[in-house]
Amino acid sequence: MSAIILNGKEVASQWEKKNILRVQNLKTKGVSVCLAVARFNDDEASKVYVKKKVAMCEKLGIKPILIEEEGLDQERIENRVSSLNKDKEINGIIVQLPLPKGIDKERVLSLVSPEKDVDGLNVFSCGLLYKNMPGLRPCTPSGIIRLLKEYKIELIGKRAVILGRSQLVGLPIFLMLLHENATPTIVHSKTMDLKNICKEADILIVATGKAKMVNREYVKKGAVVVDVGISRVDGKIVGDVDFDDVFDVAGYLTPVPGGVGPLTIMSLMENVINAASIQAGIKDDVV
Repeated sequence: MSAIILNGKEVASQWEKKNILRVQNLKTKGVSVCLAVARFNDDEASKVYVKKKVAMCEKLGIKPILIEEEGLDQERIENRVSSLNKDKEINGIIVQLPLPKGIDKERVLSLVSPEKDVDGLNVFSCGLLYKNMPGLRPCTPSGIIRLLKEYKIELIGKRAVILGRSQLVGLPIFLMLLHENATPTIVHSKTMDLKNICKEADILIVATGKAKMVNREYVKKGAVVVDVGISRVDGKIVGDVDFDDVFDVAGYLTPVPGGVGPLTIMSLMENVINAASIQAGIKDDVV
């Protein structure tokens, strides 16, 4: 038996079509959708990610505003973010991470207005998620939930194990799965008996940043395995899961690339569209 591939690229393609229609629908009602992307670092990977976000905005009909300024201190970065908050044209704001060394990330993220926080990362947005109240959710976890639902994978009552406790993925996906009535557990580098806990999972989500860390010894027969990681090894893009080793053990498995990644950026685009709709007080007519 081989795993069914969870094709995130295909799901994102269908999601993209819906988002294009939503943007067009808003435009017919006099609302243009606008995303500000602010990069204050000199990180090469960040430059690539920013370009991809801008390109996707343009593809969907969302207006991108790109701010690229390096060498700013804490006060000047905070001033830039505050000015974006005040700009009524802008519906969503992304502060591209990582921020430069010495900059207080939490202070900067906390400045982004909750209604424009399309990354879902400031304290207020995290509180809404914790309370399961309506709000803008972190993009990668939202994409994972979307993928599981598109493949009609049952979440209610399922044992879900999340390997990794980051604020970007591990913690929010824990809460989202809990709100879906799954039974989630977070494990990490300090967890005792790590492999055996992972092997109990009906749904195993891996977000460690360590290439091919998870092999068949971590995976229960027939489990759903979602690989969030992305690394380059010997010139090849790989995930945190050893795909070939796990392929004939898992029931469902995401590839890298083409799994979670395309859904992350599409979730971001949906957040921007949702923000624009809410700010304009317009109900979405696109189903």
